[in-house]
Amino acid sequence: MNTAGKALLAAAAAAAVAVTRHRRRTPSAPDDSWLAVTVNRSPDEVQSSLPESLARLKVEIRIRPATGDKGTELSAKPTETVSRPDLRIAMRQAKSLLETGEVIESDLPSSTHPGPMGKVLQLVTNRSGGGGRL
Repeated sequence: MNTAGKALLAAAAAAAVAVTRHRRRTPSAPDDSWLAVTVNRSPDEVQSSLPESLARLKVEIRIRPATGDKGTELSAKPTETVSRPDLRIAMRQAKSLLETGEVIESDLPSSTHPGPMGKVLQLVTNRSGGGGRL
């Protein structure tokens, strides 16, 4: 690897460390805050065809028109029995099902880079609910 490549790798690693440290110092959002997605369908269509994966969770759901006539804002608030990451995944799946009729998932790479950048990519993918291993 040439000098520029090493410098770029070092800068990326330093940025990842800085983001991790910042997240540790920054208080996370309370679990009682609302998570929201905008769905490109009318509020009536969303209400009548709410996906089972979201409906079976014991969460408070709010459906209202999105600003600027851009579809529907679907909001949910987690409870003691539902974790925030699980609700985030359910909301992402609900949006996908309502807009396309199926859950769209990103392709997992056939192999990941074994170096530090590959581990950073795996960490980001895991945190977003996309799978992968670390």
